[in-house]
Amino acid sequence: MELGKFRKGSRMKKAILLVLVLVLSLATVSLAAEDIWTQKADMPTARLGTAASVVNGKIYVIGGVQVHNNPTPFTVVEMYDPATDTWERKADMPTGREGLATAVVDGKIYAIGGQRGAFNMVLTVEVYDPAADTWERKANMPTARGWASASVVNGKIYVLGGFVLSTMEEYDPVTDTWTRKASMPTPTYAFSTSVVNGKIYALGGITGDQVHLSYVFEYDPAMNKWTRKASMPTKRALLSTCVVNGKIYAIGGTASGSGGLGLPTVEVYDPVTDSWEKKTDMPTGRHMYAGGMVDGKIYVIGGTSGGLCLSSVEEYDPYPLFVDFNCDGIVDAADMCIMIDHWGEDYSLCDIGPMPWGDGIVDVRDLIILAEHIYGYIQPVAHWTLNETAGDTAYDKFGKNDALVYGGALWQPAGGMVSGALMFDGSDDYVGTTFILNPRKTSFSVTAWIRGGATGQVIISQADVEGQSAIESGGTWLGISQSDGRLMTGLMDIFFGPLESESVVADGQWHHVGLVYDYTTMKRHLYVDGAQVAVDAGVVAGVQSTAGLYIGAGQTLDAGSFFSGLIDDVRIYDVALATEQIAALVH
Repeated sequence: MELGKFRKGSRMKKAILLVLVLVLSLATVSLAAEDIWTQKADMPTARLGTAASVVNGKIYVIGGVQVHNNPTPFTVVEMYDPATDTWERKADMPTGREGLATAVVDGKIYAIGGQRGAFNMVLTVEVYDPAADTWERKANMPTARGWASASVVNGKIYVLGGFVLSTMEEYDPVTDTWTRKASMPTPTYAFSTSVVNGKIYALGGITGDQVHLSYVFEYDPAMNKWTRKASMPTKRALLSTCVVNGKIYAIGGTASGSGGLGLPTVEVYDPVTDSWEKKTDMPTGRHMYAGGMVDGKIYVIGGTSGGLCLSSVEEYDPYPLFVDFNCDGIVDAADMCIMIDHWGEDYSLCDIGPMPWGDGIVDVRDLIILAEHIYGYIQPVAHWTLNETAGDTAYDKFGKNDALVYGGALWQPAGGMVSGALMFDGSDDYVGTTFILNPRKTSFSVTAWIRGGATGQVIISQADVEGQSAIESGGTWLGISQSDGRLMTGLMDIFFGPLESESVVADGQWHHVGLVYDYTTMKRHLYVDGAQVAVDAGVVAGVQSTAGLYIGAGQTLDAGSFFSGLIDDVRIYDVALATEQIAALVH
């Protein structure tokens, strides 16, 4: 019998779940639930003044320029897939433009209006079919406009505002016709609109007098009527908005007197309560960027700040998974008991699966997710996915310890164990990061996937520190033994030797390798493919170091230490992971 078929009050249900509680109570884990920002793969073409739309979980970024008011704006269309963190070039838009608006009806993207050079606003409407990767011309707008906004309600596209207009026109894709609707209360451009419960909300923008606004107006298509709502806390324009869970997230933009700098500001509007709340700033303040939402996460793409044209992409998760039901700082058997108490009910706190919003009942899907986290999900303090497709930057998933790629190491977008990986040539390729973890101060764990390597080569090391000996400054965290390709660690004080395993990893196959240093026992543990393969017999004192790390090279960058092969998904934790937690990273 499936757990999901148990009825509330069933003795069998309670018995089986209580057994699970007893088993799972052996492990606990801390888990935060704050909103988070994550760096993603760069857009191939740096640009500003773009528009973006989402179709079938993919984000299509369209048009734009590299310099505002360029008379020959881009026709470029690039598609971003959040599931794989990859980009793909698509068929060019026939008419290049910046400051255009886009909207999606029946899986097709309508590119509307825009600007070609200074003050040259256009009437053009073109529709893109992602399935066929083709473009088609449609009936022009009655009013030429750029820096307007477009929203869809009941299959109709509402295009409003623009430089500098208050007019609104409704487009019917079925009849390819336009109809005039009630004008906005204030002539505005460079604002953003979002739809909640069939109503359009217009936020911020600039007036003809170059006044930045905090206004929020609600438009009801059924009544053809505008209503003033609670203003944004921050006056701004050239922002973007997205809706998640019925709330509107206003992100970035620029303010009067900012000197062209982008704002990092994130504020969320609740239409039900007509109120605002401040959220975590995005890492890179920007304006004139493209924004899109997929699976409850918001993606901020390109734009500009301080005159720089950006290609960077950042992901915002407003609702990270929350499984610490009793809010005691750990996920353990007590949280499992809460889930049991509400088994079979429509109880939103415990209805965590499938993500992002559950399915209206507490059942086996929710149990599986909770069990996965009790068994060992701990957030790393640094995580280099190595999923980039180009460039000389390996981004830290948490945006704090981005690394530089040296020597021409080659990105392998489809060649990794976890999506992409980085190929090292064994000659001079390596990755350098300023991430600092002092082995004398704390327990820690480091893991990575590798394929290849040779005797004497290094996977991860702590960089040499001027004025300290090689032994004193950290040494090799993970490497391959000099004799026969076995996994080893040289992390040690001057009085202790390296720890070598019996597991050969330089055999051309993928292996998950890990080092755990337990500060409480003062022992090193080596792991291969989820199993512990070596541990110190006695205590080993950690070394004092404040240097960064090298991935794919030894601490002094000596010739024989450079790694030859693939490295993928490097993670560092500020705790000593248990064996089952290491195993969870493999399986």
